[in-house]
Amino acid sequence: MLSASIFILAACVGDQSPDGGWAAPVISGDHIYIGSKDGRLTRFSLNDDGRFDNSFAFPAAALDTLGPIYGTPRVDGGRVFGASYDCDNLDCEAQVFAVSAEDARPIWPEVTFKLRTRVVGAVAVSGDTVLFGTSEIDDELDPSTAEGYLYALDARPDAPQRLLWRFPTTGYVWGTPVVSDGVVYFGDLDGVFYAVSLGGDGADDDAGRELWRFSTGAAIVTEPLIADGMIYIGNFNDAFYALNIATRQAAVSGSVLQGPGEWSFNSDGWFWATPLIHEGVLYIGTLNGKFYALDPATGVERWANPGSVKGQIVGGPVVITEAGGTALAVPSGSDNIGVFDARTGSELNGFATDGGVKAQLITDGRFLYAHTIGDDLIKFDIPTRGVIFCIDAETGLSC
Repeated sequence: MLSASIFILAACVGDQSPDGGWAAPVISGDHIYIGSKDGRLTRFSLNDDGRFDNSFAFPAAALDTLGPIYGTPRVDGGRVFGASYDCDNLDCEAQVFAVSAEDARPIWPEVTFKLRTRVVGAVAVSGDTVLFGTSEIDDELDPSTAEGYLYALDARPDAPQRLLWRFPTTGYVWGTPVVSDGVVYFGDLDGVFYAVSLGGDGADDDAGRELWRFSTGAAIVTEPLIADGMIYIGNFNDAFYALNIATRQAAVSGSVLQGPGEWSFNSDGWFWATPLIHEGVLYIGTLNGKFYALDPATGVERWANPGSVKGQIVGGPVVITEAGGTALAVPSGSDNIGVFDARTGSELNGFATDGGVKAQLITDGRFLYAHTIGDDLIKFDIPTRGVIFCIDAETGLSC
């Protein structure tokens, strides 16, 4: 079902507005974990042609679901973390959960951490801290309260209190935060990109303190990519940015590119998908289906023409191995998965999905896995492009 926030965004982005079904499969050990569109965490066998694990489900199969899980679950230290939300008109409730990766039993005594808000992006996990972004909190009636927040929770079962701290933002936070070297990076729908101190383990005076911010002038939903002292993000005004972390730390705030290696790239589409760097090339996709290869140091295009898929690119690409070298598999929000030669950008044979894919693609080398907006988990054989299995993500029934 479409949530209230999707309609809010639709008013802003017209025919580029995303819809549901974004949670990517996660491979851990011998299993694939997946958050279903209807709001249940389930598990499949990685090595047994997708056998559905009837003993693993959160909530249990006999209980009501949580509401749609839009962000990809995180498997960390024998735990699975995730978030969901559901709305009755504009009355929304989000639930953040932590369960055992072995048997799906809740780790927290309260089962879930609940907020009257929307949690669109995935959670981030750093040690025993769980981080996620929100829109406004519906039961905070003070007009001076923030439009959104970054929340930090204590993941330990015996934590004296679940909430560690929260950081207010000027806009809704719909993207996924990323932690690097003790700093949390994320953007908001007001176009501001933040760097916030994670602090130490547990309570810390420095935790939740803003270190710097950079304004792009348009909504940021992209999960940031951090590599070699640089941050790569896109926004909803056709602009993609490379920011130098050291320069941003020194500047504290601003909107002007000025440091070594900082650049911007203008496309004719908005950026949602997570960027990818592979063998010295930066790959990015847009909501109008364009797929680019750039020089990460300069922003100069590596291909003469961008690749193109039908529909939106909301999920990030994945590198696959072809007979002639490497290629990029790119999810199409409308139909099928496009494949492009990594060196030239030439279009190769794709994968037939009979429906859109807006979740990040994943691979274990020989096989490609896709979660469709119809809530099907599909396993493909990469060399032949054949379907190994297609299973409903919540029920385990064949497609």
